[in-house]
Amino acid sequence: MIGVLREEFAGLSVHRMCYLLGVHRSLAYRESGKRVSSVPLDVVEQIVTKYLGYGYRRVHRELANQGVHETQYSVRAFLRDQGLLARRPHSKGVTRSRVLDYRACNLLKGFNASRPDEVWVVDTTLIKTSSGPVYMANLLDVFTRRVVAFSLSRRNDLALTMECLNKALEARRPGLGWIHHSDQGSTYTAQAYVKRIRDAGGRVSYTKPGSPRENAYAESFFRTLKLEEVDRNQYLNLLEAEAAISAYVVLYNSTRMHSSLGYLSPNEFEDRFVGGAE
Repeated sequence: MIGVLREEFAGLSVHRMCYLLGVHRSLAYRESGKRVSSVPLDVVEQIVTKYLGYGYRRVHRELANQGVHETQYSVRAFLRDQGLLARRPHSKGVTRSRVLDYRACNLLKGFNASRPDEVWVVDTTLIKTSSGPVYMANLLDVFTRRVVAFSLSRRNDLALTMECLNKALEARRPGLGWIHHSDQGSTYTAQAYVKRIRDAGGRVSYTKPGSPRENAYAESFFRTLKLEEVDRNQYLNLLEAEAAISAYVVLYNSTRMHSSLGYLSPNEFEDRFVGGAE
């Protein structure tokens, strides 16, 4: 805009034109120094539509995988100019327990997982449908970020979390001493649930009440799930929600890049680890 006006009103300085238009002078210099980007808009739109939570670093990696070679900063500037730069939702806070009940310590403090099925984190969230709320219990492997199992139910009860845990134990065989990490919700501290963990050779680990950051892996997955799948859809009922989330989990495990995994998907990272260990 400033560039066009400068041609028409050559007698006015840039400073004067910016003053009259009520804009900052940096706008004029940003426009004059702006280069034409070779980033393909249609390709970028496909990437960010598929993965709404992708920031510029992941978009840059995905473009490179498709043969488009631009710098990270060029991609970031392009996303910003097009209004496609991802914005992560902020936490809305937590419900704090009235009773400080330390049933077990947090075994993950200072601990780094070194192999698959060494540390599993779990959590539960609410998902809205047209026929009423449903609850999702999810179990995630810390080392690979892989969704090992999940379950949906109309009730947020022990049966929901137990079903998720049983699915995980049927699908995988964690070694003796594996860690199960959760908050201190009643469905995770129930005697039957703890017994199932210990019978499978596991150890229980809990966050302190009102400390969601101590279960950051589980919280992060739910934020990504809701940003990229749940919040952009309206499910009629539990069955429709389950089908859509099942499809998303397959996509998440098989293709969604994680910066902490060297921009590999959970399945790719686990396959490389297993291949390198053989």
